[in-house]
Amino acid sequence: MSLRRAAGLALAGAGAFLLTLVPLLHGFVYDKVIRVPLEHSSLTHMYAEAATYFDTAAMRSRVGDVILTRALNGDTGAGDDQRAVWLESSSLDTADGDRLDYHERRVAFDRRTGAIVNCCGEYVDDDPAARQAGLAFRWPFGAQKRDYEYFDPQVKRTLPMVFDGQETVEGVTAYRYRQSVPATKIEDVATRIPGSALGLPGDRSFTVTRWAQTERTVWVEPVSGVPVKFEEKRRETFRTADGVERLVALAADLRTPDDEIAVNEAEAAAYASWSRWLRTILPIGAAGAGVLLIALGIWASWPRRRSRRGSAPAQDEQQVPRHDLANPR
Repeated sequence: MSLRRAAGLALAGAGAFLLTLVPLLHGFVYDKVIRVPLEHSSLTHMYAEAATYFDTAAMRSRVGDVILTRALNGDTGAGDDQRAVWLESSSLDTADGDRLDYHERRVAFDRRTGAIVNCCGEYVDDDPAARQAGLAFRWPFGAQKRDYEYFDPQVKRTLPMVFDGQETVEGVTAYRYRQSVPATKIEDVATRIPGSALGLPGDRSFTVTRWAQTERTVWVEPVSGVPVKFEEKRRETFRTADGVERLVALAADLRTPDDEIAVNEAEAAAYASWSRWLRTILPIGAAGAGVLLIALGIWASWPRRRSRRGSAPAQDEQQVPRHDLANPR
C-alpha cells in the first residue's frame, strides 16, 4: 500500500470517528454532563412592602415589610447518578425579625427532569406521611411551553403550574408559569383570639383555624430549567368554628429582588452555555470536520492516471533508424 493511500484511509477513518461522536455528544454525553449537582448550598429571599399581618403577641393587625428567606442544601451522600436530595427551610419574618411562618422539607428529585422522587426519608414539616409530587426546585432542562405539576409545601398539595407566555426578564428570555393555590386549611391555631380582634361582640376569645391561598408566578429560563424570578401573592385568614372567615392573618405580595434575579440568570447562563456546546456547537463542528476529513481521505486514496511516455510524433521519430537520418539517400 502506498503512503498516499495509507494517509487517505487514515483521514477517512478519523472523519468516520468524528461522525460517530455527533449522536454521542447530542445525547449520551449531554445526558451525563448536564445534571443538577448533588452538592448545593444557596440562600434566597423574597420581599413584600407594606404587608398586612396579625401580631399574635399584641393581638392586633400591623402593616410593615416582611421577608421570605429560603435556604437550600444538598445531601450529597443520599444522592446518586440519577437523583439529588436537597433540604429546604423557608422562614417568613417581619423586618424586626419576628417569625410569622416556617416550613421545612426534604426532597429527592430527578437530576434532569426536576420531578420529585419519593425516597430517601423525605418529609414536609412534621408530617412524614405527606406525599410530594411534581416539581420542587427546578424545571426540566429544555422546559416546554406546557403545564407542569408543582408541589406547594405550605398546603402540602401538588397543583398545576400553567404556562402563561414568554417574557424577557432583565434581558433573558423566560417562560412564565402561574399557579393558583385555593384556600386550604393549614393550621389549628394554638392561641385563642379575642372576639374584638375578629370583629365579634363581647369579651369572649375563640379558637380559630388558619387558611392559606397563594397566587404564584415563576419565570424560568427554558434551556437550563432554572427559575430566575418568583412572585407570590399570599393571603391567610382566620376562620372560626362555624367556617366563617373573620380576620386577615397575612396579606403580602412577595417578589424576588433584582440583585438575586441577576444571580439566578448567571446560573442559568452557565447551564445554557454547556447545553449549547454539547447539543449544538460541538456536534455541528464534529459533523463538519468528519465530512471534510472523509472527503480528503477519498481524494488522497483515489488512484492517479499515469502520464503517457512521450508524444506520438516523438514515438514516430524513434521508429526511424539512426543511420537513415544520418545518411539520407
